[in-house]
Parts: sequence; structure tokens; C-alpha cells
Amino acid sequence: MLPALVIAAVVVAWRLGYFHLARREQLLALVQHARHNPWAGPLYVIAYTVIATLGLPITVLSIVGGALFGATRGVPLAWTGAMLGTVTAYLLARSVGQGSVRRFLGRHHLISQLRKRSDLWALLRLRVLPVAPFAVLDYLAGLVRIPLRTLLLATAIGALPTVAAYSYAGSELVTGLELAGQARHRAFWIAAAVTLVMICISLVPRALRRFRG
Repeated sequence: MLPALVIAAVVVAWRLGYFHLARREQLLALVQHARHNPWAGPLYVIAYTVIATLGLPITVLSIVGGALFGATRGVPLAWTGAMLGTVTAYLLARSVGQGSVRRFLGRHHLISQLRKRSDLWALLRLRVLPVAPFAVLDYLAGLVRIPLRTLLLATAIGALPTVAAYSYAGSELVTGLELAGQARHRAFWIAAAVTLVMICISLVPRALRRFRG
């Protein structure tokens, strides 16, 4: 439920005054600095890759990317980080040995599923619907020796909607800080609506498992 935590964090920040004029100007200055710093983009991609490889949640990073760079630039940067994270986690799973990966992941329920079916459409479904944390699928794919090109194609297509949605939400948050009046509130409502939709999507796999069980 990380998206819900993001919403809670925004509400707390609002209550603490981070959207008031003085704090808002500081945040906007930080955004402008990131957008004009040539190193900000590459550093963001590196951070995204490392965090994705470690199996940590990347939702917040996608939102931060949209906030710092805007949706037009934030989406390709976050997507690149996701692709590099996929390659890194997959290669680690293939190089460190199956024993180490098994100890790290335990008896994950997706192992048997991937061994039964690991074609492009199965991987794409697992990418679009967040059945498991991002890096877990990469490590499991390396464990059961799914071809890297198949995993990369599934990631390239399947991760794009999620990355785009959260980057857009982050971009709208900054737009809300820049605007005033009704336009400002509309931008915040758009960001909240996008995040709410993604929360509902993230609940689909759990609902399906309960329904089948």
C-alpha cells in the first residue's frame, strides 16, 4: 500500500506548512535547480537502478522523477532506471548462484508459476499487475532461466504505464505548487486521482487471489 503512504505523506506535508508560500518557493527552487543541472538526470537514473535492484519500492522514485523533471523528461528517466534495474537484478540472479537467490527470496509462490509458463504474455501480465515487487520478478526470471530479451521486452512494455502514471502525478504536484486558485486545486486533484487509480490497480492481484482461494 505504498501509494496510500504517498498520499498520507502529502497530507502531512500540507499540514506542516510545506505548501505555504515560503516553503513552496524553496521546493520550486529545488525543482528548477534539478531541471537545469546536467548531472541530475544521470544521478536519478543511477539511484533508480540501485533501488530497483535492491528490491525496494520504486513508486516514490517515479513520483519524485515527475516532480523534479516534469512528466516529459521524468517518464523516460524512470523507465531507463527500471530497465537497467531489470538487467542488473537478472544478471545478479544468474551470477551469484541459485542457492543465494533462493535464500534471499525464500519459497516464492511465483517460482512454480514461472516454471509452468514464462512466455512474453505471462511476464507482461506480471509486470502490468504488481503481483510481486519489481525486482522480485527479475530475480525469479534469472533463477528459472527465462531469456533476458523476453524479460526486457515485458518490462519495456509493462512497466511503462505505471512509471508514466506516477511521473505524471509527481508533475501535477509541482504544477499545483506553481499555480494559484482553482487551477492549483485542480492540479492537486489530478495527482490524487491518478494515485488513487494506481492504488486500485495494485489491489487487483490480491483480490483475484482471494476470489480464487
